[in-house]
This record gives sequence, structure tokens and C-alpha cells, in this order.
Amino acid sequence: MQTRHAIIFALSILSILAISMPVQKAAALEPERYRVYCADDRIEVSFWDIEQMKVRAGSNVCQFQSYTSYSNALNFAQKNFGGEGATCSC
Repeated sequence: MQTRHAIIFALSILSILAISMPVQKAAALEPERYRVYCADDRIEVSFWDIEQMKVRAGSNVCQFQSYTSYSNALNFAQKNFGGEGATCSC
């Protein structure tokens, strides 16, 4: 009987603790971003951020535009610079 009371008491304490804990909201996922860069004097479309591009290509990197769609980033590069690989300068 004493064991039964101890189990009920422990479950009561655990229930109170579970109810009193704050509920955390789920974090929203950031959509993938595709960026149009001038890196090493060439247009490049990449999902890397500017700091990662600078590590990869050196300090001669600038970002022109950012999109959630790879095709939109490619279209921007095509319309404004002649496409990926076209010459550019920062």
C-alpha cells in the first residue's frame, strides 16, 4: 500500500512539473536563398552566404541580389549580366 502511494505521489509530482514547463514554439525554417555574386570578376549563382563566398573566392566578392528560387537567380544573372560566368566587377 505504501509503495502504491509513493508511485501515485511521484506521478503527481511529474505531472505538475510537465504542466508547468513552458511550451516552446517550433522554429520556422528559413527558405534556401540563392544569391547572385560577382566573385573573381565572374558572375556566380550560389546558395552560400557572402562570408562563405569570401572564404572561397577571396575578398573580391560582392552580392547583387538574393532569391528563394534558383531559376529566378539565374534569370536575374542572365538579364543583367549575360548569365553565369559573364564578366563583372565589384
